[in-house]
Amino acid sequence: MGRVHCPLVALRDSEWQRARQFPNLAAVTSKLAVVLLLVAAPLIAQSNGTSADRSVATGVYADDQAVRGRIAFESYCASCHEPSFHSGDQFRMGWFGRSVYDLFRVIKTTMPEDNIGGLSDDEYTRIIAYILQLNGFPAGKDSLAADSVSMRRLRIGPPSASADSSRKRR
Repeated sequence: MGRVHCPLVALRDSEWQRARQFPNLAAVTSKLAVVLLLVAAPLIAQSNGTSADRSVATGVYADDQAVRGRIAFESYCASCHEPSFHSGDQFRMGWFGRSVYDLFRVIKTTMPEDNIGGLSDDEYTRIIAYILQLNGFPAGKDSLAADSVSMRRLRIGPPSASADSSRKRR
C-alpha cells in the first residue's frame, strides 16, 4: 500500500501524486460552495422554499373564527392593546410581506404579558383571524389552521401579481 498522510485516509502512491497536482482544489471547491450558498440563500428566503405561498387576501380564516378571536382579544389583549394597535398603517408597515407564522410566533412568545405563551395555539390563531379581519382581509370557507407549516405559506398583504394572473387564467 502507499503512504498514509492522514490517519483516516490511506492513499496509494498514484492517488497521492494526483492529489498533489491540485493542492488548492479543496480550498477552491469549499470557497465555491460558500459563494453558491450565499447567492442562493436570498432566493430561497424570498420564496420560503415553496411556490405555494398565498396571500391572506384570498380568505384564509372563517368568519366564526374571527368572532371567537375578537372575544379572545377582548379577554386577553384589550386591557393593554387597542384594536387600532393591530390595524392600519402600523400593521401594514410591520407585517406586510411576512408570514402568518411570523405573526403567530411573535404573539405567542410575547403575549399576554402576564402569561406569555399561556393561551392555546387555537386561541392565538383565532386572535390572528380577528387581526386579519381588522385589517380588511376577507374571510374564507375554512378556518385558519394552527399549523406552523401552513402558516409559513401564508403571506400577509395583498395578493401578488402572479397570484392574480393565475387566478384570471382559471
